[in-house]
Amino acid sequence: MALGFILLISGSLWTTLFPATSSWTEEKATRSSKVKNRLNDLGYLLNRPVNMQNGPDRGALQAELKQLTEENQQLNADFQSAYDSPRTASKILKWSGISLAVVGLIGLYAVNQSR
Repeated sequence: MALGFILLISGSLWTTLFPATSSWTEEKATRSSKVKNRLNDLGYLLNRPVNMQNGPDRGALQAELKQLTEENQQLNADFQSAYDSPRTASKILKWSGISLAVVGLIGLYAVNQSR
């Protein structure tokens, strides 16, 4: 029963002890912001009317768009993982603690009834 309460308390404190900022750094946040801004700029450049005289090379823009889209997807996955990992561990600890505490209380009740 005590182990259940310890797990419950540690599950409650898990996100405080191991925050998402430990794996999602300020550099990643800055890079993610820059990538999203450049994707926005590229979307505008590729969707405007074509000017054959002095327009940018659309092939190079599309290649850059593809590369930045892949990097953006990777950064989004990293962010989601950093966000979800502490919460998942916290939920597992809390529910394990609750389960063990309930089993301990039922066992304690059964022992007291058999006397």
